[in-house]
Amino acid sequence: MTEAADSVDLGIAVNLQEVSHTFKSRAVFEPVSLQLQAGSECLIRGTNGSGKSTLGRILSGELTPATGSVTWSCGAQQLEAEALCTRSQRISPATALHPQLTIEELIAFQGQFLPWSSPSAAQDLIQRAGLDSQMHSAYRDLSSGMQQRVKLALALASQAGLIVLDEPCANLDASGVAWYRETVQAVRGKTTLIVCSNDRSADFI
Repeated sequence: MTEAADSVDLGIAVNLQEVSHTFKSRAVFEPVSLQLQAGSECLIRGTNGSGKSTLGRILSGELTPATGSVTWSCGAQQLEAEALCTRSQRISPATALHPQLTIEELIAFQGQFLPWSSPSAAQDLIQRAGLDSQMHSAYRDLSSGMQQRVKLALALASQAGLIVLDEPCANLDASGVAWYRETVQAVRGKTTLIVCSNDRSADFI
């Protein structure tokens, strides 16, 4: 179910030991053990209902597993799940941003909680995504493809030590997929990157 790549000494390390989860007494996936070194990449592939999104939520600290343990560390410092709120990013097609805020306001809002990789990182990615003319548009007024680009830009422009992308190419057209693939290449080795995919080649790291 998982494939891990080589790593460098950057980002947040994740260690899963015999992790599993259940919904209404039904096992979502069999116990998983996985060690991700800081700065590594991991691809979680599976069909709909296979539990890849659930595993992504566990890896990001949003969900406590039913069994097993998960630990995060940054260098010699072990992190609690609560601390990941300001050190990690996870997006999915279901991720909801504040509908009334404009793109410009969303950038300012997120910047209060998680630093950007550079002062203009978010604006630069928004521009490369072809959305610079939409900076003053409310998020709710954007198309689903534009909304997905905004979510990806905010995640990939951040200084997060752990980024989980669940079906990152959902709702993207061909130009959006090309932009995503170029953008995700730029962050490789600078953060721990996890991609959950329904086996679509465009999503792959």
